[in-house]
Amino acid sequence: MGVLDHLGLKLTSLALAAALWFVIAGQKTSEMGLEVPVELQNLPKELELMGDPVTQVEVRLRASPGIIQQVERGDVSARIDLAGAGEGERIVHLTAESITVPYGVTVVRINPSIVTLNFEMTLQKRVPVRPRLVGRPAPNHEVAEVTVEPAEVRIAGPKSRVQEVESAFTEPVSVEGAASNVTDAVNLGLEDPVLRTLDSPSVMVTARIREVETTRTLAGLPVEVRGGRATLRPGAVDVVLRGPASALARLAPDNVRPYVDLAPLAGARAAAVTVELSGVPAGVAVERSEPDRVAIRPAAAGKD
Repeated sequence: MGVLDHLGLKLTSLALAAALWFVIAGQKTSEMGLEVPVELQNLPKELELMGDPVTQVEVRLRASPGIIQQVERGDVSARIDLAGAGEGERIVHLTAESITVPYGVTVVRINPSIVTLNFEMTLQKRVPVRPRLVGRPAPNHEVAEVTVEPAEVRIAGPKSRVQEVESAFTEPVSVEGAASNVTDAVNLGLEDPVLRTLDSPSVMVTARIREVETTRTLAGLPVEVRGGRATLRPGAVDVVLRGPASALARLAPDNVRPYVDLAPLAGARAAAVTVELSGVPAGVAVERSEPDRVAIRPAAAGKD
């Protein structure tokens, strides 16, 4: 077959190819810039990202006008594969292969093209919960005790930050005007926003409210002799009681009986005074007797 065979067909094909080349070569292109998110892939679970890492990069794209006009921000992303990353600093170079783009779009420039990431190991720790109260109880009342359930919570985060934390705290619990116990479910907080709680985000706080305690002195109460016979010097003591003011006001001297038991004190010349309470309101207790010891003089033989 000669070179001139089918010459017309060959010339037609050559003309079409040349025309197509001129169309492609002469086709215009457009560029656009986008702020796109940085996607961290395969980050090991035991690592924490530190500092203020780059979350967006500017990408310059090129494509034909028809294609470039259809590109949206959600179509493009910068991906960093962190499989195998360890604790410490990692420098990542972003290239065109790092950018996901639609078909027919070319990445011209990335800014910044170098990203530095810092990682720390994750640490968990148990810390006590510190309750916070606001307000004042009702007149003549006070907060006797504050409890939290649970009393401790687990926190987690970057190792260096977790090691600095000593406690978690609660939302304020109001005891304003309270004359009885206050119980409230409140949320927990941590001073470092980088950290997080691993248990329930709320706890139960109970503030036990009681009447303000005061003291009352019953003077000159005779000391009873039990377990034998003897003369005591002095024979009477003052007893100081502590408790709610309203309860102390209802006490009568007959409710308070100081005594000395001689049975275990054979031959002793002095003994501690014990105070017995009977029929007293709840919350009342003996604070002390004055004096708290008395001298013992045994009764003479044959005397009643």
